[in-house]
Amino acid sequence: EAYTSEAEQLEVALNIAGTKATESAFALNQNTPNPFQGETVIGFNLPAAQEATIQIKDVAGKTVKLIEGDFVKGYNQVRLKSNELPAAGVYFYTLRAGDQLATKKMILVQVLNR
Repeated sequence: EAYTSEAEQLEVALNIAGTKATESAFALNQNTPNPFQGETVIGFNLPAAQEATIQIKDVAGKTVKLIEGDFVKGYNQVRLKSNELPAAGVYFYTLRAGDQLATKKMILVQVLNR
């Protein structure tokens, strides 16, 4: 329950952004886990079944990985293994579907053996 300063009861609703079942708009989610080692998952939503690409670039802007595919309407995800990237560091990934695009940042960490 929630109340105003005049003790009037307010309506309360829970809205969870990025929920797989309710998202139907174009959206690129933050990869999880982030930072990561081993493997990470990039999730995204498409408003219609369509071709899409995920382009991964290093901080210098060089493309280091390109993922292309035909994806379904709604929630999709791709798995990325750390050995698919050249080294530990910061990367930017861009989802492009039709005329829509979005970019997020991810970090690949390296665990040092002692």
